[in-house]
Amino acid sequence: ARPTALAPLGALLRGLGSTLEGIGAGIADTTSREKLSRHREVMGLPSMAPAISDTCFVAPSANIIGNVKMGSRSNVWYGAILKGDVSAISIGANSSIKDRAIIAPSAAGTVSIGSNVLVGQGAIIGNATLKDGSVVGMGSSVGDGAIVEEGAYVAPGSVVGAGTTVPAGKVFSGFAVLRDLTSEEMSRLAAASEALTQLGAKHAEEAYKTFLEIEQDKSDAKWKFERTLDSDGALGLLEKNPRAQVW
Repeated sequence: ARPTALAPLGALLRGLGSTLEGIGAGIADTTSREKLSRHREVMGLPSMAPAISDTCFVAPSANIIGNVKMGSRSNVWYGAILKGDVSAISIGANSSIKDRAIIAPSAAGTVSIGSNVLVGQGAIIGNATLKDGSVVGMGSSVGDGAIVEEGAYVAPGSVVGAGTTVPAGKVFSGFAVLRDLTSEEMSRLAAASEALTQLGAKHAEEAYKTFLEIEQDKSDAKWKFERTLDSDGALGLLEKNPRAQVW
């Protein structure tokens, strides 16, 4: 943010607040300090900084930590955890990591997720490879060294064991490959992935609003609520919307 004319005053007030905190702690004979606990959606570690495209959406309650890279228009939804402190995590463009999904391998390796990939709610991904257009259903787990090839679909609740390969265009259900995906199913999965990408943009627009934008929304909502039958006339506009008053 650009410094304003009030920046020196802000610095002075913050310094005063810190001084008062010290005085108060001394008077109260406090021997311990409260630790700052602040949720951060994206957090780097020493020598491990996330690289997130500006066009991505990261939900306010999600966690992206350490060596994580995300391509354009990808999304990490509410409660999801991507922890790149042991393994590097790479995600392509237009991919969605849905709510409460966990990508946090406990052993060194690499997690490679391609473009247009959908990882469902509550799924757990190890040091695996999810290729372009693949889908991992909700509640599924994909073990270390597993490969889900292009356009493959892992059904909800399935377990893709370590080192297993799900061939391109196949349905994997339970513990094994079940059948081929139909062309209709492929189209539906691709549409679902694109819809999530667009929905992520809408969530980002709302989640990343500034304080002033939120206050403006509240003001606009109040104005709409107070509209009367005369509101569309010049008098009504001037009465109910102070921003329209020019004198």
